Amino acid sequence: MAISFVCTCGKTLRAPDEAAGKRSRCPVCGETVTVPTPEAPAGYALLEEPPAPPEPKPARPRVRPPAPEKEPETPAPRRRPKASTAPARTAPARPAAQPPWVFHHFHWLFCLALIPLVVSLVTRDRETVGKRLKQALKDLSPEQQQRLSAKLQGHAAHSDEDASADAGDLKKDLFDVLPQHRLPGAMLPYGSGIHWLCALAAAFLFLTFILLTATEAVNPLHLLGIGVCTGTVGIVLLIAVQWIADWTQGYIIVGRSVLVIAFWVLKFIGFSYRAAMGDTNFFLSFIGFTFGVGFCEELCKALPLLAHFLGRRPSLSWRGAMFWGLASGTGFGIAEGIMYSSDYYNGIAPVSTYLIRFLSCVALHALWTGSVGIMLYRHHGLFHQAANWVEKVPPLFLVLGISMLLHGLYDTMLKKDLNALALVVALASFGWFAWQVHRMTASEEDSEPAGERGWQTA
Repeated sequence: MAISFVCTCGKTLRAPDEAAGKRSRCPVCGETVTVPTPEAPAGYALLEEPPAPPEPKPARPRVRPPAPEKEPETPAPRRRPKASTAPARTAPARPAAQPPWVFHHFHWLFCLALIPLVVSLVTRDRETVGKRLKQALKDLSPEQQQRLSAKLQGHAAHSDEDASADAGDLKKDLFDVLPQHRLPGAMLPYGSGIHWLCALAAAFLFLTFILLTATEAVNPLHLLGIGVCTGTVGIVLLIAVQWIADWTQGYIIVGRSVLVIAFWVLKFIGFSYRAAMGDTNFFLSFIGFTFGVGFCEELCKALPLLAHFLGRRPSLSWRGAMFWGLASGTGFGIAEGIMYSSDYYNGIAPVSTYLIRFLSCVALHALWTGSVGIMLYRHHGLFHQAANWVEKVPPLFLVLGISMLLHGLYDTMLKKDLNALALVVALASFGWFAWQVHRMTASEEDSEPAGERGWQTA
């Protein structure tokens, strides 16, 4: 039978019979109490009649004392703070730690990566590749000149069709004759693989920078995976689209099916690439670089973001989308630098060209795709409201539009040798990205209450 008694705080407590006389702590007020026995109820009171005494044993009868006629007066319960009696009350949460100032303005560090481009465009090198090649041929010994002349005569004997296919062999034969297999002032010899080390250094630099400024907003493995995926699968997909688009130039298909529409879209992309790369005027070059090069490259870089936000439950914050875009643009820019180095730079380009390709151009690709990430975060609801794929085309151009426009303008200015205007477009690309970051940060601070502002997790 349980023993009922009243603690000094006024709380009714119960204890088993075997606990009589033992000390324990009141679970309500925390006061140390002694479980009373029927013989010693001082300071406490039994609240119910004791149970009937057991049947007396023959040898030693046991007589239970009668209950007291009057319950002793219990002292008034003392009130204690509720905080100490709450069973699982936790302390108030501390405000999220504000990231250092540099994390709010990290985008200004991209200006450092643009320095090689600024220096190259401002201090333009007047010594062309043709002049350097002539100088290199002059410095050849009579034996080397004779060997080069024999190789050139062998290539000239081929037909014109074979000559276009044999251009790579002609280039290789030329650099085999040149001292150290390169033109004067070139950083790497022809056929070198050292540009891969430049790519690894650029990947380490940009990935470390993104991880240090991203803090807890994104998963580092996600960033690495996105960069590698865009630099491999994205590049392969881009090359496949370019090849198919070029193949469509010799055909015409009519009809109303989806395949016919896709054919004409690819045909227009192929025309845009030819207008961009060919000897065309400024307007056609701009159209080609914007709707051919700019659209295809920005779309390929945005595929990881589109796959996430077009899913059922997108979870990235605007910072997460921005850093995904930076990582995707970085992977694409580095892969592009590897291809340009092996095809055009090795044996020809000076150190400044590699700095521009693996720093400034990678930074520009990252800025363009980072801007796409923020735009996609702001407008991804338009894709979910679209009833079919046709209605998703306008939101797609809304998200990609500014970046592909800046991309096309930059390439057009470089092709037309308008270096000052190309520099303006590069700085405008940085300004567009910085303005979006500033606007999102300001809206975030206005919408969050004081003490609860901090990085959003992706």
